[in-house]
Amino acid sequence: MSEDHLGEVLDAYLDNELRVERVLEARAHLASCHSCRQDFEHLQALRDLLQRTLTEAEASPAFLRKVRHSVRQAAPRRWPPRISRLAWAAGPLAVAVVVFLLALPSMRRPAEDLSGEVLGAHLRSLQGNHLTDVASSDRHTVKPWFQGKLPFSLPVRDFSEQGFVLEGGRLDYLGSQPVAALVYRARQHVINAFVWPVEAAHDTRPRPETFRGFHLVNWVYEGMDWWLVSDLNEADLQDLVSLLHQTEH
Repeated sequence: MSEDHLGEVLDAYLDNELRVERVLEARAHLASCHSCRQDFEHLQALRDLLQRTLTEAEASPAFLRKVRHSVRQAAPRRWPPRISRLAWAAGPLAVAVVVFLLALPSMRRPAEDLSGEVLGAHLRSLQGNHLTDVASSDRHTVKPWFQGKLPFSLPVRDFSEQGFVLEGGRLDYLGSQPVAALVYRARQHVINAFVWPVEAAHDTRPRPETFRGFHLVNWVYEGMDWWLVSDLNEADLQDLVSLLHQTEH
C-alpha cells in the first residue's frame, strides 16, 4: 500500500475485499489523508447514487454521443479514474447524471448530499480511541473545551435521566469545515451529534433518513445546523432530537 495514496486499494476497500489487517491499514490512512478520503467519499456517493436512483432505459444515439463528449471533457480533469469506470459500467444514464452534477460546482450542496460525509465521520469516530477528545458527562467541562477551538458557541447538555448519557465531545470536520461533535450513548448505541452555525437559515423540521443501515436526522434550530447519526432505532433517536430542541445556549 502506498504511503502517499491508496490508489486501487480503494476499490477493494469499498467492496469489502481486503484482509482484516489491510482494512485497518486503509482505515488509518483514510483518517489522516484528506485526498484519499475525498476519493473514497466520491466513490461511495457515486455508487449509492447509481444504486438508489438509476433505472434501465434506452437512450437515442444522438444523446449517447453528447454524453460521451461531455464525459471525455469532464472526466480527465475532475474524476478519479475509478469514478469514470464505475459511471460507464453503470450505463449512459448514470454518466449523464454525474455530468449534470459536475456542471453545478458552485451550488451549495443540499442537506442530503451531506449524509455520506456525516456517516463517514460517525464511522471514523468508532475506530480506535477517537470517539472523544474530551471525555466527560459534565457540560461545564465539555462546553469550555470547545472554546478557542471553534469560532462559535454551542449548547451542551447531558440527558442521562432520559436515557441519553453525554460521554464527551470532539472536534471533527465535514468537508473542510470544522464542526463540533457531541457524543451520547443510549444503552450500547453511540450517537454522534454534529453541530455548526448556518447563516440566514430558518428553523426546519427534523428530517429523518436511513442511510447504509444507519439512522440520521438533520434539522436547523436557532441558527445551528444539527445532524444526528446512530444505529439506534429511529423512534429513540427522535426522542433525543426533541430534547436537543429544548437545549439552551
